[in-house]
Amino acid sequence: MLAKESGTVYKERGGRLRVCLVYPNRYGLGMANLGFQSVYGLLNGIDNCVCERAFLPEKEDLPEYERTGSELFSYESQTPLREFDLIAFSAPFEEDYFNIPVILKLSGVEARSAGRGGPLVAAGGVAVGLNPEPLALFMDFFIIGDAEGGLASVIDKLTDCRANGLGKEETLKALDSIEWVYVPSFYEFEYDGIHIKSVKAVEGAKKSVKASKAVDLDKFPVPQSFVYTPLTELPDTFCVEAERGCPRGCRFCAAGFLYLPPRMRSEEKVAEAVKAGLKRAGKVGLVGTAVSEYPAIKEVLRRGIDEGGTITLSSLRLDELDNEFLSLLKEAGYRTITLAPEAGTPRMRDIVNKGITEDEIMESVRLIEAAGFTRLKLYFLVGLPEETDEDALGVAELTKKIREAFRKGGEIVLSVNPFVPKPFTPFQWHRFEEAATVDRRLKLIKSALAKTGVKVTDMSAKEAYMQAYLARADRRAAEIIEKASSMGWKRAIKGMEAFIEESVYSVRGKEEILPWDIIDHGVKKGYFWKEFQKGLEGKQTPPCDVGNCVRCGVC
Repeated sequence: MLAKESGTVYKERGGRLRVCLVYPNRYGLGMANLGFQSVYGLLNGIDNCVCERAFLPEKEDLPEYERTGSELFSYESQTPLREFDLIAFSAPFEEDYFNIPVILKLSGVEARSAGRGGPLVAAGGVAVGLNPEPLALFMDFFIIGDAEGGLASVIDKLTDCRANGLGKEETLKALDSIEWVYVPSFYEFEYDGIHIKSVKAVEGAKKSVKASKAVDLDKFPVPQSFVYTPLTELPDTFCVEAERGCPRGCRFCAAGFLYLPPRMRSEEKVAEAVKAGLKRAGKVGLVGTAVSEYPAIKEVLRRGIDEGGTITLSSLRLDELDNEFLSLLKEAGYRTITLAPEAGTPRMRDIVNKGITEDEIMESVRLIEAAGFTRLKLYFLVGLPEETDEDALGVAELTKKIREAFRKGGEIVLSVNPFVPKPFTPFQWHRFEEAATVDRRLKLIKSALAKTGVKVTDMSAKEAYMQAYLARADRRAAEIIEKASSMGWKRAIKGMEAFIEESVYSVRGKEEILPWDIIDHGVKKGYFWKEFQKGLEGKQTPPCDVGNCVRCGVC
């Protein structure tokens, strides 16, 4: 695999802090993840740090590891993970939590932090930034928030602690002085059933953890595929982040709130990264929470087209589309247009604060067809707050109208997934819809579209149920994660079904202590509650006026 890579970093140790950055899934998935790639580039850009990589072995290789007792090694120098100073997990998805105990076991490192010797073990990434508690008993510390600006101080502190010969506890106390570092062993939780009764900071720990925010992204390298390889889930694409954050305030969207305020990179820096990416791969994927709203998107597309390459966008806001934009996308090699109406009825779109009308949806479809595109992908959610069967059928009815408007025989793919309440969103207090109800609504949609030629893909409520538990779980989830890592989810939850059901299906109260309350991403909890109530009433909130308002607390 290394032979097919370009951009791999090889640094001499030379007294530097040695970090093994681990993606808790397979190589192909990890190398397609821009967050993982970005952290690898940032860490190796710090002079007193050398960063190497490791991944979960391929499925067919795992039995051989277990049979022979082979250790997990880093990719760059084939060094056992237990010989590094820090094992750092980049964890963007809750489903990957089950792989973390497996990786630690393969590395000869105890899964749980308490009493563990050897290297320190840490985690960062989107999922743990939202709620670190499910992994709290495995990690010595977490880095919360943007990696830019947040990593260097952690590396410097660890370097100082090592130079002074400090042990684990003293090092963790020193790390606790950094406002975006969360040391879970410094907090005691008291429970009452599924609820948290109290949280107490011990060892003189800080009362809350303030997420790192890189306000001026142009001060840092543009996140991109620092190491390019064709052996990924996106084999021919070089990814570049154009912007971060979204002003729209969709009430289900964790990324939309996590990355506030919206921040745009300069046109020159993005265009330079695109040019470099096209030279290396021939195709660039522009990535961002609201990349179609990037102010210079048309200019960047034109410059990429002039370089003779293919450019795609990770997301398209349908009310941003016009003839010029679509023409540029086609010229840039776009083949499939992806739209996310999210809900099938105006009432539900108001509840989630999507901010688009059916007329706008149909107008965008008309423009897409007129531009000559023949493949359309649509994203919807089911099981949203206040949703009825009629609202779910609205997904099918709207898709039929789109099918009729897209009449030149073009292909339509409909992706429908269950809504999972996420931390740091207005819907963080809401319940996950009953699995039977979700599956029934998915069936209604598929049946209604059976003879239309629309291809429907979906995630079952059973799959989403596990994510719904882990997304909002407290640190008692460690027992399940540990068991599931060796025996699977179904067997791991035996005897705990009632507890998990109550956790997943209960609406949380306004004054309730939430597992992630110790984390501060800048948005006031009271603002989330107001938005939750507005959502239940079907009232919309306009997009944020970046830098000119104080309603949520971030600015």
